[in-house]
Amino acid sequence: MRSTQTFRFARVDTSNIEARLGSEIGHIVNVSATGALLRMHTDFRVGRSCPLFLNMPGSPVSLIVRIVRTERIAPDDDVAAAAQQLVGVMFTEFSSTARQAIAKLCGASFHRHE
Repeated sequence: MRSTQTFRFARVDTSNIEARLGSEIGHIVNVSATGALLRMHTDFRVGRSCPLFLNMPGSPVSLIVRIVRTERIAPDDDVAAAAQQLVGVMFTEFSSTARQAIAKLCGASFHRHE
């Protein structure tokens, strides 16, 4: 019997790593071998492909991603001026150097499924 259940790669919470999606600055919430969840201050269109730059410790990483989901969230505190967006991205093009940096960030979870 063939299973129709799909698995996704394990996600790893990240420290406060800055990310630039297109021309907008935000932060990585979590990352997996195949994508990341970003906290941004701008709306993004699902399906859009754009460059993602991660300000990783040691050296920045550049990839091409496709936006796969967005979710509007309330600000963390009343002082924040605008609501934020959680933006889910899937890595579509990246160098071996970028793949190594993502693997290092994910640690042992890089090959694990949930």
